[in-house]
Amino acid sequence: MIFKVYLMRIGGRRRPWRDILNSPAYVGDLRTVTEKRGDAIYTQALLVSAGALAQYQLPALYEPVLVTIAPMAIQLRGFERIKEPEGFYSVVQEWHCIAP
Repeated sequence: MIFKVYLMRIGGRRRPWRDILNSPAYVGDLRTVTEKRGDAIYTQALLVSAGALAQYQLPALYEPVLVTIAPMAIQLRGFERIKEPEGFYSVVQEWHCIAP
């Protein structure tokens, strides 16, 4: 399903609501997939651009959980992988998704 997605956190820290709504939105097809790495199984939420060449617009949201549901919006919370010079680490990320 096509959604407009706003990032609610930066580096794991919650942003003020007005900053969330005034920030750029990402529009695409919201999908969930399950990936197996070794013995572990991970669930991911992905936002895929709607076009001939499908590409991911945002980093994957690992282990997404439905936090809030409204008539035209949902909120998902999960973990985002961030790459730093020292290596990878995970932070909490939330997506505010509305129907365009």
